[in-house]
Amino acid sequence: MLLLSLAALSGCGQKDERKAAEEKSKVEQAVKEAVTKEFKMYEGAKAGLEKVEKEAQERREKEKEVK
Repeated sequence: MLLLSLAALSGCGQKDERKAAEEKSKVEQAVKEAVTKEFKMYEGAKAGLEKVEKEAQERREKEKEVK
């Protein structure tokens, strides 16, 4: 009887470990997706800022030529 109880408990432990690993994998995937999304947003904002800075620089250069 004791042997059956030990076998049942060890089997439950494996299921819990597998479930925990699956949950960890889901969390890792969610974090990866969130970081990827944030990085893409950052890249877009960076490109937009570079464009605005370039346009501002060109406008300043044209203003210097006019004077």
